[in-house]
Amino acid sequence: MNDEQDIMQSMLIKMTMSINKQCFSECVKDFGADRLSANEINCITGCAKRQSGAFAAMNDIQGQLAGKQGGAMF
Repeated sequence: MNDEQDIMQSMLIKMTMSINKQCFSECVKDFGADRLSANEINCITGCAKRQSGAFAAMNDIQGQLAGKQGGAMF
């Protein structure tokens, strides 16, 4: 892999970890159960979709701004 691929992979891992942390904190309430409830699973799924969409939108905006400035982020 080259440096740009390493940076992108690192950013993807950080984004995934951030989404996992946020959605776990928001959705998981019963720590005594052996499994997630249906409500917790639905909450995590919806949360992950929202968070991923937000990251994608921010990435698109950053790309547009970089294009207007005549350069790329990386």
